[in-house]
Amino acid sequence: MEKKKLLIYLTAGYPNLADSFYFMEGVSDLVDGIEIGIPFSDPLADGPTIQMASSYALSKGIRLQDVFAHTSDLSSRIDTPLYYMTYYNLVFHRGVDWFIKKAKKAGISGLIVPDVPLEESGQLLKRGREWDVDVIMFVTPVTSDERARALADASTGFLYYVSVTGVTGERRSVNRDALSHIKRLKKMGIGKEIYLGFGISTPDTVRSAVSVADGVIVGSALIKEIDPRGNKQENLKKLRRKIKWLRQGLS
Repeated sequence: MEKKKLLIYLTAGYPNLADSFYFMEGVSDLVDGIEIGIPFSDPLADGPTIQMASSYALSKGIRLQDVFAHTSDLSSRIDTPLYYMTYYNLVFHRGVDWFIKKAKKAGISGLIVPDVPLEESGQLLKRGREWDVDVIMFVTPVTSDERARALADASTGFLYYVSVTGVTGERRSVNRDALSHIKRLKKMGIGKEIYLGFGISTPDTVRSAVSVADGVIVGSALIKEIDPRGNKQENLKKLRRKIKWLRQGLS
């Protein structure tokens, strides 16, 4: 039976840079991939919880160079695939080639950039292929089958399925339309793994999602476990406990 995967999202710099990467290393044995969220001032796809974490990190003066340095240190100690989740302004401002080179040297497996449409992703995809850094494309419940196939063909990694037409955040159930759509895409034989994100917060939502998807991505439900004024060891214990609970939905 095909193994279903659990990827998580944690914000770099929340509650501080050292602790955020301490958490990533501390849960790496429980997950199949880690999205490292690079804080940005105008995060269009992020809900209140992740916006709060990003704003908190930005208020502490987090710098992109420090994120690269900590990522490099982390990737040298763990085997879990790492992905940067960021916005195109940060990539474009410094140059696509520069950003992807730095990401590759830091040990990043892929980039998740939600605000770049397929029609404007050519340079990102080209440089990603040159440096062997996956560029992850997004599909939603309103994406046509034809466009989903085009996105799958362009993507060099998995497809990120956004379960709702909205922002990140916890939800009580998984959108049935999204599940039906994923099932249809699988029957089309698009040839890419599909991971469902946005709203995954309980073993039941995990179980529902992986009934059709290849894996899930969890962010807000984990960010809420972190007390920015708390002890880092206690925060890590809470994160590990939450992830173990969520993994029950994979069995």
